[in-house]
Amino acid sequence: MRETAVGRAERFEGAEYRTSSHSQPHGSCCAELALSEAVGVRRSRVPGGTTVAFERTGWARLIDGLTGCRQAL
Repeated sequence: MRETAVGRAERFEGAEYRTSSHSQPHGSCCAELALSEAVGVRRSRVPGGTTVAFERTGWARLIDGLTGCRQAL
């Protein structure tokens, strides 16, 4: 799978989305993830909206990069 941009929602139909532990019930930043053959990210306030799909290796690189940036601060 080479798709790393906006993904098709059908790919994640039936997938269980999980809300970030950092999301607050009344906060403005709420993201959910679904693990399938890819990683789907969507805004929890708009579950039928756009899902951004990442290959699992691409998602791992993104998280590693963000973690590295955070540690550098």
